[in-house]
Order: sequence, then C-alpha cells, then structure tokens
Amino acid sequence: MQYVVNAADPDPSLITPESIFAANQSLAAKGNTEAAWNLGLAYVQGFGVRQDQSLAEHWFEIGATQANEKNIVGGMYASGLCFSRNLDAADRWLRAAGRPVDLLELAQAYKNASPPVLEKAIPIYLGLLKATGHPEVRRAQMDLGDLVLDGKYSAGNDAKGRALNLEWARRIAQVSLGEQEYSIAVDYGIGQYDVPKDPSMWLRYCRRAAAYDVDLAQHFYVEGMMEGTVPDPSGYEEVAWTRLASEKRTDELALLKRMESPMTAQQRSAADAAYEELVRTRQVDGAYYPEDDPLRDPTSAALAAMPQDDPDVELRKAFSLEKAALTNDGAYRQAMDTYRMVRDRREIDVRFVLGRNLLDGANGFPKDPVVAQQWLREAAKRGSKPAQDLLATLTN
Repeated sequence: MQYVVNAADPDPSLITPESIFAANQSLAAKGNTEAAWNLGLAYVQGFGVRQDQSLAEHWFEIGATQANEKNIVGGMYASGLCFSRNLDAADRWLRAAGRPVDLLELAQAYKNASPPVLEKAIPIYLGLLKATGHPEVRRAQMDLGDLVLDGKYSAGNDAKGRALNLEWARRIAQVSLGEQEYSIAVDYGIGQYDVPKDPSMWLRYCRRAAAYDVDLAQHFYVEGMMEGTVPDPSGYEEVAWTRLASEKRTDELALLKRMESPMTAQQRSAADAAYEELVRTRQVDGAYYPEDDPLRDPTSAALAAMPQDDPDVELRKAFSLEKAALTNDGAYRQAMDTYRMVRDRREIDVRFVLGRNLLDGANGFPKDPVVAQQWLREAAKRGSKPAQDLLATLTN
C-alpha cells in the first residue's frame, strides 16, 4: 500500500518508507488526521517502522474519520487479518461507519463466527430489510433464507411469518441455483472444459440465471441486448433489466441514466411498463421469467409433464405451493424442503439434468452425446448417484 504525504522531495531517491513514516509522524503531531491514518496503516503493515498492533490501533482511533476507513478497521477485526479477531471491536467500528454495507459486513461476521453469534446477527439483518433502495436488502434476505432453511431462524409460523420465510428461502435457493447456471452459461459462452462455444446455450442459461436475480447474468443479458445478439421483444427490455439491476448494483445506475436521458415521455412510459411487467412476473410466477420461458405461468398439466427432478422445475413447483403453504402445514413443509434440496444439491442436479437432456435430445436441447457425458462426469464428480449410474450404462 502506498502512502502519500503532503510534501514533495526534490530527490526521489531520498524518499524511503522510513522517510514517509517520519513525514507522516510530523504531520500527525500537528493534528493532520490523514497522516494519522497513514501511521496506523504503517504500523499494521510494518511500512517504514516495525509492526505494532497497539500503535496501529492508537493512530486509527485518531485518523479513521471517514466511513471507508472505519470499515477497513472493522474488517480487520472481523477477519482476524492484521489484528487479532475481535467481534466487539469489529462491531464498534462497523457501526461507527454506519452504512448498510458496513452493517451487512457486521451481520455476516457474527453469522460466520465459530460458533455463530446469531442473536447479534439476526437483528442486524432484520434492520437491513428497512434500508429500501440499497443492495444490502437483498443480501440480508438471502442470508436470512439460509438461516431459515437451516432451522436457525423463523419469522414466525403464522401466515405473515410463513410468507417471509418462504420468500427468503426461495430467494437463496434461486440465487444459489442461478449462480451455477450462470457458470454453465460462461462455459458455453467462451468454450472451455471440453464444452464447445455455443451462443444459444449461453443464452438459455444466462436468461434463467437472470430470472433468478443473479447480478452478472443480468448484466451480460442486457449487454447482449445492447449489442443485438439477444432478442428484445418489447424494445425496452434492456432498460427494464438495467433498472432492475440498478436496484442491486449501484454501478448500473450510470448506465440506466445514459439509457433514459434521450428518451421521450412515451418511450419512458413504455420502459416503465416493461419493468413493471418484470416485477409482476416475479410476483405471479416467482422469478423474472421471459415471455417464452416454459416456467412462466405454466398450467398444472404442463408443469406436471416436465422432468420432476429438474431443479428449475422443482423451484417452480415449490412456488406454486406457497399460497397454500401459508395455512397448510404439509404444503409449507414440502415447499421449504424443496427450497432446501435445490440449494444444497444445485451443483449436482443442474449438471445431471443438462447431461441427460443432451444425451436424449430432450426438452428442447440438441442431442449431443459427447458433451452430455462431459456434464454427467461433472455431476458424478460432485457426488450425483444418478449421473454415476447413467455413465455406467454408457460404458458397458
């Protein structure tokens, strides 16, 4: 890490870590908080001076005046890097930083501690749910979903509590599966690990991951629409998806503003309608499914005819149970068990089903026995017994 002092030495060869430390020491003695911050960093890293944790703490107390600086110190205590792990100290610093991102980091530090300190983590997560407009809201929902599925927290067993439990469980199950599907999309997008480059397969898996609210999938789905390689049925899907992504990723806001700035009032209204349709689709169908996705508003018969061990189908079936699950114990247990199973088996099942579909040329997939076996081997390597059994029949 570089340290910059408010002085220029005419001879760069004379600038050493020791001279920088001395300059910061002189400035800090005169009340310069930036120099005090740099002294803390120097003592932490041994930059121009011998490492000394107590002196680093001393200078951080004086020099860490900005939220980012307080976050760095809190993170050191939370992680046990540079400082000895101290969750009480991490709590003090991260609360002092005070932003949703800092509070999320604190909640996760408590959640991931050994043993976990859930009595402190959970109230922070619940508080973050009120931080409307911040991406940390979704992260808090997913972490709460993990806790619900692991039986470590419940919002309650009445209809309101169950609705929250189901929403959080669905969110973490979807994102967990979607991240695996986006990984498959990347493999097809660039062609690696004996998987051929295939834009149509990239689009299939990128769209499904985007439907499950996976950030990178949504970003590159929009990029494909902007480049004309991905269909935009309404003409405003790229704006709608960017608006959706901007609610979770602040770096998408600038892109959204560039898209919207030249739009007429009529165009903006059309873009708003496309966005509202995305939101409605998630409310009605459980995910941001595109219009031609078979999981968008399927009939009961159509859903029953789909492969029942496909994790995407399992998620859709679980969502279809949610309304009844608010008051029906059996439907509630079945939905929660399904979300837990998809979360826990996502790596195995999605690759097994992909391999089987390619092997048979089924469910809209091209027949490709060679690539099918590659995906089956990947599933088997991760512990899929059905994949192991199917591979055995192919080699006999």
